[in-house]
Amino acid sequence: MDSINVGLIGAGTVGCGVYKLLKDNISIIRERTGLDIKIKKIADIEPDRKRPVRIPKRLFTTDSYELINDRSIQIIVELIGGTTVAKKLVLDSLDAGKHVVTANKALIALHGDEIFSTAEKNDVAFGFEASVGGGIPIIRATKQGYTANNILSIHGILNGTSNYILDRMGKEGKEFSDVLSQAQDEGYAESDPSFDIDGVDAAHKLSILIMLSWGKFFDFDNFSVEGIRKISQLDIAFADELGYKIKLLAIAKVRNSMLEAAVYPALVRKGTQLADVSDAFNAVYVVGDAVGPTMLYGMGAGMMPTASAVVSDIIEISKNLENSSTKSLPRLYSKEKDLSLVDLKDTMKSYYLRFQVEDRPGILGHITGILGDKKISIKSMIQKGRNINGGEVAVVIMTHDAKEKNLLEALREIERNKKIKDKTMFIRIEEV
Repeated sequence: MDSINVGLIGAGTVGCGVYKLLKDNISIIRERTGLDIKIKKIADIEPDRKRPVRIPKRLFTTDSYELINDRSIQIIVELIGGTTVAKKLVLDSLDAGKHVVTANKALIALHGDEIFSTAEKNDVAFGFEASVGGGIPIIRATKQGYTANNILSIHGILNGTSNYILDRMGKEGKEFSDVLSQAQDEGYAESDPSFDIDGVDAAHKLSILIMLSWGKFFDFDNFSVEGIRKISQLDIAFADELGYKIKLLAIAKVRNSMLEAAVYPALVRKGTQLADVSDAFNAVYVVGDAVGPTMLYGMGAGMMPTASAVVSDIIEISKNLENSSTKSLPRLYSKEKDLSLVDLKDTMKSYYLRFQVEDRPGILGHITGILGDKKISIKSMIQKGRNINGGEVAVVIMTHDAKEKNLLEALREIERNKKIKDKTMFIRIEEV
């Protein structure tokens, strides 16, 4: 049995996890696969810094091209992140005939077309299981398990930080800013959490799932992406009273060759699988025309769950090398797919609306009248006095399905009334 040599670029948290997993579990891997996989060299700009795993100094170099140019290394693992240096290293590795594994979702979301084409041109494999859902094998499930299906829809909780914050707001009754600070203290959120709480991270991952499910990369800038900064404890409490939880969802649905792709906070009915996803866990709910509804659930980040996904790609590629096969994942990608994005304003949904209004006669008539004029039917309504600023009350309305364009027009007209305080909160409802 010949050794499969791996070059690891980036010895941060996940890189250390990959080293640890291949070191600690190599006997299990050998027994199950017959493969002898070892990390031959590690490139990192700080070889001497303290790490959670002890790695021999002899493995380190600061020059990534020492790995790329080493003919005995068959697989390069890129774990430095970002979309500039990482892109160059990945493309140069592919051009050098190396198989590449990465956990870099932003790189694939923004430059996947070029990377996949380069891998295909050089007849090498590109593994990216760890780019979506951490340790959840959603990439492999999508490209293999669902192969015989037309994928009808995807609803994903793809960002653990946002899910942790919303879950804690519900359980502890705290405001967004307080729970965000708590998440940062506990290591669930970065010092700059923008990518997580503004929905960008989830949208990167969604674009990858869309590519695998429907065979086409879309311009990331054309996605509708909203985060959770606007969610207040008041909305969490009202949602709970109405029988819902609020989750940040990454959503893709196909209808008549039109794709709805968006990330936004949504009301999800309590007791359903997605509503029950707690803390920093991730979940992906996929509906196929043959298999029906399915859901994969697990840790979406962290050293060892993500390392598990990275090593699974290393093993898959190593198996192909042992079988003299160089099957490349980009062969699953079709540039010919006839699918176009639908504007979210043209979709039909039901909505949660919260108005902060002066508690005076006629104001409810003003709101409901305009909603009716815009063909927005009311399903239920709650009005509760909060004694805020001398007589303001919160009015919550749940609607039946309505076109979003009509709703936005109605809200603009309603908010012209000076008795409407603050901007109206509206949250979409997803029945999954």
